This record gives sequence, C-alpha cells and structure tokens, in this order.
Amino acid sequence: MVSGNGFMAQEEKNLSGFIVEALKVRGMTLEKLSQLSGVSEGALELLLEERFDKLPSAPYIHGYLMKIAEVLGIDGKELWQRYLKNNEELRRSGEEDTLPPNRFITPHINKKVVIIAVCSIVIGGYFLLRLPSLLGKPELNLQNLNENQVIVKSSQFIIEGSMNPADKLTVNGEVIYPDKDGAFKKDVSLQPGFNTFTFEVKKLLGSSYTITKQVFYETQESNNNGGTQQ
Repeated sequence: MVSGNGFMAQEEKNLSGFIVEALKVRGMTLEKLSQLSGVSEGALELLLEERFDKLPSAPYIHGYLMKIAEVLGIDGKELWQRYLKNNEELRRSGEEDTLPPNRFITPHINKKVVIIAVCSIVIGGYFLLRLPSLLGKPELNLQNLNENQVIVKSSQFIIEGSMNPADKLTVNGEVIYPDKDGAFKKDVSLQPGFNTFTFEVKKLLGSSYTITKQVFYETQESNNNGGTQQ
C-alpha cells in the first residue's frame, strides 16, 4: 500500500530504514540533507546507525528529527514515534522540545557591513596621517626675502619660495599657485622707494599665517634724497 506522501506503508521499518527510504525517494545524499537541515553529517550517521548513546540529550535529538522531517517532506511526529519505539531514554523528552542553535554552523557575515568597516578604517587612517598637514601652523619659506627689508636697484623683482602645496598662499590679496612640490615664483614691478608685500598662508582645516616684507627700490633720485629713510 502506498501512503499519500509517496512512501510505501512500512510500519515494520525502523527509524534508520525510514530515513534511508525517504532519502532514496528524494534522490538526496546525506551530505545534502546535512546542508539543508543544519544537522551535522556526524550526527546523521549516528542516527542512521542508531548509536543513540553517542548523540546529545533528547531535546537535541527531537530537534534533529523535526529538521530532517521538514527537509524530507515527511511527518516529524511519525519520525519521532519511530525513535521512541526502541529507545526508552527518548520517552523522557517532550514533543514540544526545540533544537537549540547549531553552534557548528558558520554565522552569516554581511559583506556590505564588512566593506563599510574596511573603508572607514582606511579613510580614518588616511586622515590621521594627514592630520599634521591639515592642522596647525602653515609653513612659508622665502628665498630672497630673508630680512624684513631688502634693498634692490632694479624695478623688476622675483619673489621666490616654497610652501605646502595643499595650503593657500596670497600676496597682497593675489592668490599664488605653487607647483606640485610647493615651489612658487612671482615677478613684481617695484615703485621707487619702499614696496610692501603681505604674505598670508592658510591651511585647509587649520589656522592662517601672515608675514610682511618690504623691498626698497633704490634709484638715483631716492639715493640723493636720503637713501633708505622712509
């Protein structure tokens, strides 16, 4: 006689025979059953060998059988009763017992969370390394304006220096753009007498630094009128 779920009526079969028959009908291997049910292959082998003394306590066994029955599409209560027929220890377990979490199953890792965490660490590390250059007092080195006042005898003068290329430099309000190494040059035309140049350097997230230099353009006329006196 064939039952409604496609299995031959076989009350005489023990539990292991019943599971093996269900596996054949489903065309499923023990390995596949383990993957789908979450029950380890070792535990499944002990069940089929009916080596109950090697298995965990009754609540675990009951949970195993419910998971196996669900995957194989058979009645879990019937599977449980077949175990009870030949094992008195299992009778002490209630039918409502559930399977505790399987500690052998690898927990699912959210790849998106991992990627975000890695990116955050990389970005955070980058900013930590860049922090000294983004904060604090900016640097400015002037090559031919080491003194506060410089005297020249030509109306053409070249302001030269170096700075952090990430900073912003202005000379008398005009933005100066350094090269990738931070070096800069600016040609200026001098008026006779004192010429004042105000340098201001600003960091992206830090403070600004301002310094004033004077270049005295000495002509024959200014020399006759008192030299370098203002």
